[in-house]
Amino acid sequence: MPKVGSVEEFQGQERLVILLSTVRTTRDESNVKQLMGFISSPQRLNVGLTRARALLVIIGDPHLLVHDPYWRTVLDYCIKRDAYCGCEAPVARADDDRQLVD
Repeated sequence: MPKVGSVEEFQGQERLVILLSTVRTTRDESNVKQLMGFISSPQRLNVGLTRARALLVIIGDPHLLVHDPYWRTVLDYCIKRDAYCGCEAPVARADDDRQLVD
């Protein structure tokens, strides 16, 4: 049976497959960090990314997630390994400190 819960509920556990939903999205970029809420926590991101033994599927808005340096690293990693699918990948802005690959 699937288990549904917050990231904290999976602390110390592993599952064969993890579907990680970031559940927040916005087009208002005036205060993106605040609007990202819990998904901007590096500790929660670490738990979410390290619980899957075989398959991790991340569902979210990459155009919002790219504003966070840790999520931008995840997006870079997926794009470079041809593991990204969905909408067109975001393009790095001039004020970003890292570049996303095409």
